[in-house]
Amino acid sequence: MTSPPWLTSFLALLLGRSARRRRHVLFVLATAQLYMVSMVVIFQGMGHGLIRKPVALTLLACCVLVFGVVFTLVRSGWSARLDDPVLTFPHALACQFLCVLAYVLLGRDGADIMILMGQTIVAAMFRLRPHQILKLGLISVGMLCAAVLHVRLTSPDSLSLLVASVQLLMGGSTLLLLSLVGKWVSEIRVHLGRQADTLQQTLTRLQHMATTDMLTELLNRRVTEEHLGRELKMHSRHGQLVCVALIDIDHFKRINDQFGHHAGDLALRALADHARGQVRPPDKLGRWGGEEFLLILPGMNLDDALETLERLRIGTNAIRIDAHPDLRIALSVGLAAARPDDTPESLVDRADQALYRAKRLGRNRCVVAGVSDSPSPAPSLSEPRHELARPPFCGPLPAGGTA
Repeated sequence: MTSPPWLTSFLALLLGRSARRRRHVLFVLATAQLYMVSMVVIFQGMGHGLIRKPVALTLLACCVLVFGVVFTLVRSGWSARLDDPVLTFPHALACQFLCVLAYVLLGRDGADIMILMGQTIVAAMFRLRPHQILKLGLISVGMLCAAVLHVRLTSPDSLSLLVASVQLLMGGSTLLLLSLVGKWVSEIRVHLGRQADTLQQTLTRLQHMATTDMLTELLNRRVTEEHLGRELKMHSRHGQLVCVALIDIDHFKRINDQFGHHAGDLALRALADHARGQVRPPDKLGRWGGEEFLLILPGMNLDDALETLERLRIGTNAIRIDAHPDLRIALSVGLAAARPDDTPESLVDRADQALYRAKRLGRNRCVVAGVSDSPSPAPSLSEPRHELARPPFCGPLPAGGTA
């Protein structure tokens, strides 16, 4: 259900527009209920004559001031630069100070304020780190001790030694116990958070391993096939253009034999790194097997696809590997455009036929599958070269022929 425009505008003004800012502001607003309960109690106490009006107005003004300052700092984004963008620790300290101030102002009627101090610790334990919640508890106990001693020394008639001792013992021990429990809860929360992060990192690594070729960091064959299947469905349903190129490193076995298999791995990585910078974000490039790569070009016609592949091929000729300065990389490419009745297998097969012709024509070139091409056995090397006519859209022949 769509929210009314006025409500959307109001929420944007109150909470902000970014999701992160809204979470922070909502957490601050959640603490407002403690302020509201305290203010209702103050109003009732003032109405029944239990709290003098100046004291009540002072407490109300302090509550509004503290909450307003914290809300403004969080809503404005100023606190986003801090480790704790919702200001949990300083906010909790300010609340404890308000409670102590109320205890001092209310005198003998302020013992119930200790309950609010305990609530503050409980609310803070879900945001603070273990050492912070323990620190908050110790400071709260110290503030309570100072308040009780102040009332006892300044108004001995309103607070007997026995009552002061009981309040100090009961309140201090309760706050200390709550801080210890809060520290334990915070440790569990931190531990669970770390476990969740570790699990998420493990899942991310597993997903990366399941979808990525570990040598080249490109898509692996399984995922590439899935992308090709989806693109062909889009082509069948909506007529979206899609081209597929099968790319092969020329004389890769010779590279391994002459420079070693490690050099072959470096060549594969170098090609993958170069190709990433030549394709568009919607294009999908995967390692098809060995020294072969499959490039899926959705929404691109044959002319544009050939231009992209020629740029990739020419750029590959310029790749240099520092560890093997004499090593040169050249590509043969077979390109095919999807037909309405194509399956992933038939489309890749036509690209493979075009790749084979590129190899027979001298390598280091791009060849486009002809309109009349159909899946058929590749011609053998013994067949005469005149049967391998140059197909349409064949890329330019480089000087020197082979890689």
